Amino acid sequence: MTALFAEIRTNIARRLELTEAEVFDGRTLSAVLVASPTAINSIDLLDAFAGALADAGLDDDVELPTMTLDHTADDVVTALQKQLAPAV
Repeated sequence: MTALFAEIRTNIARRLELTEAEVFDGRTLSAVLVASPTAINSIDLLDAFAGALADAGLDDDVELPTMTLDHTADDVVTALQKQLAPAV
């Protein structure tokens, strides 16, 4: 994993007020939502991912993938990596 995506993962977890392990341990996004003390709904999850991309300066370079709450945070990050693969 590149340093860029390590930073994105860190910022996602920070925005959800969870540890990286809690966000990226394979649990579903719905379980991450339940665990987060600040996220109330899927919009808050979307905001955490979008904000982490903005923190990394990538908000204009990628689109957040459409996924259900049955997916994992790793699924989202992998989809983002695929979008950026030619550029990174």
